[in-house]
Amino acid sequence: MNNKEIRGNKSVFDIPGPVIYAVIFILVTILQPKIGTIGHGEGQFLQGICSQLLLLFSAFVVVAFPKYGYYAAVIANLFSVGATMAAISRNGMSNAVTGLLSAVASIILVTIIFIFYRRIIRNNEELLNANQVLKDKDEKLTYLAYYDILTSLPNRQLFIERIDEAITSSAPFTVISANIDNFKNINNELGNNAGDAVLCSYSKKLKKLCGDTIFLARINGDEFGFILYGKESESEILNYVDTVKEVISEPIKFNDVKINITMSFGIALYPVNATDSTEMLKCVSSALAVAKANGKNTQYFFNNMMRR
Repeated sequence: MNNKEIRGNKSVFDIPGPVIYAVIFILVTILQPKIGTIGHGEGQFLQGICSQLLLLFSAFVVVAFPKYGYYAAVIANLFSVGATMAAISRNGMSNAVTGLLSAVASIILVTIIFIFYRRIIRNNEELLNANQVLKDKDEKLTYLAYYDILTSLPNRQLFIERIDEAITSSAPFTVISANIDNFKNINNELGNNAGDAVLCSYSKKLKKLCGDTIFLARINGDEFGFILYGKESESEILNYVDTVKEVISEPIKFNDVKINITMSFGIALYPVNATDSTEMLKCVSSALAVAKANGKNTQYFFNNMMRR
């Protein structure tokens, strides 16, 4: 429920409702003296019932139509007060005093209801606002826990959880670690802002290569991780790596300086190389280290010779 719902949704009856109430109230008030003349004691009995019904009707309209109901109830009951006082002044009707007191009591009652109803609305709004603040903070904390602030990509934690989820399904998949070659040189020569620009720009480029079957994350400072869901052949995996290489071969500009990068890739297969996320990450890390040691800008599949 939102604040608008607490206040009361806008309705076509916001104005007609209180108007209809006021008309009925005034008509009954006008007819009450005639009702009192019925029979010997029945008339007064009916008058008492009418007074009680009008009191309940007034309380109902305040809650049912919170926008204008209170004002309609006060106006209608003020009319009743005026009509009763006029009758007393004109005819000296002592039994009309009861009706006068009933009308005054109705005004007091609807005022109390109105005040407390508004207080409840205000308290509910404050509670909803506080809940919304907590919800926003929770969403922000969740985002910070699972997403990288700079690139808006999933982070290492979410990457690991996705690997665990894939392992739970028991379906084969491939994990690729892609590390930017000589990234420190970019930061040292052009500054950290240039490094950030490289990460952001190529993150967007790499994201375009992903769909429902490929999950991308930034798993370290200059390292990206891919999960290729499904059983892929070695040639299909290498074709995807070549596609990534083609995309990152396009230079970006930073302060009129063209920046070119290359990447090294480590590749591991589930369940061939490992059966849990920790071992999978170790495997891709080992394969990536071999790629770095063998000239960079290349890729290696993990094999048992690389086990540490």
